[in-house]
Amino acid sequence: MSQISNIIELQHKLLEELKVTITQEKSALVEQNADLLLSLATAKAKLLDDIKANDVTLSTHPEKSLLVSEPDLAARVDSAKGLLAECQQLNIENTSLIELNIASINRFSQALQASRNASSLTYNDKGKTSTISTLGNNLKA
Repeated sequence: MSQISNIIELQHKLLEELKVTITQEKSALVEQNADLLLSLATAKAKLLDDIKANDVTLSTHPEKSLLVSEPDLAARVDSAKGLLAECQQLNIENTSLIELNIASINRFSQALQASRNASSLTYNDKGKTSTISTLGNNLKA
């Protein structure tokens, strides 16, 4: 039983680390710290891989039935599931922040294009603005 207990404890530890990483990711998104965001994305991907590998280990363990029959282990499993749900909710919030940042960057990009050369501003088939440098060069007035 101690081996499966160690595996579930490791899973709990990995989920705690993931929660901290996702929380740091939110701060990096709010601060628009791209370098920190990239390093956190790498750390998050590694943690997710480790969690998945540990989950496979748990699911193939010969004593996995103890995870539901043993009260202490069942409590640790429930705790891990709760942590996972928290991580998923925090990740959803971060996804919303990312989408807002992308929309803001797109608006800023369009504003820069418009201010760069307002006389050559046009729209493509998807409604995005673009500048065509030859627009208006052939006028003879």
